[in-house]
Amino acid sequence: MRYFVLFIYLLTTNLILGQINHINDETGTFQTGNIDSPFLRVSEKSGNKIEGSIYLNDSWQQAVVTNNSSQNSTILARFNAYHSEIETLNNGTVNALLPTPGIFVTLNSKMFTSVLLDKKTKPIFAEILVNKKNKLFKAYSIKINKAPSDAKLLNIESIDKVVIKSTLYYQKNERILKFPSSKKEIKEKLPAEMIRTAKRENLSLKKEEDILKLFQLLD
Repeated sequence: MRYFVLFIYLLTTNLILGQINHINDETGTFQTGNIDSPFLRVSEKSGNKIEGSIYLNDSWQQAVVTNNSSQNSTILARFNAYHSEIETLNNGTVNALLPTPGIFVTLNSKMFTSVLLDKKTKPIFAEILVNKKNKLFKAYSIKINKAPSDAKLLNIESIDKVVIKSTLYYQKNERILKFPSSKKEIKEKLPAEMIRTAKRENLSLKKEEDILKLFQLLD
């Protein structure tokens, strides 16, 4: 089982836009910046271990980056769910790919693009589930399940567990909104045609696989 041990160090600059690098190769151009602040676990004073990973793909894998000029570049990358960043490895240096408009990244059989979620000020990378007229996205985050406070008294290992979570979002006009979860929100926020289609096709608006099928049917 893999463990993440607490590491503490300070970055001289921890903003992703602090320093922009232009990476050029024979097929295209993309931009990278500093990675966000390093992951710190919640119970840093407890001495607990951490089980799990903040990465969708722990190892570096080849990714294809397509910019808004339809030019492709191949890089080594991994997806950081804690910051919703795509980290890159270039000549031994780890950076973060800037989520600029019109960029698409194919990584580990998933396609990511830059989105600005409703009520947020900073764009992130989210997975594209349906990229048609009605767009559906999946945004990733993490949750830390802390070890019981009496773990040592119970003579069990104190382990905090990192769990990667996901949330569905859909595009309405120019806004990227969280997909509603309650019956009341579904009725108030979703277009009537979408609700009728789900009912006609016997699809649940609370199950991810059914929501995906619905958006694939809509266009």
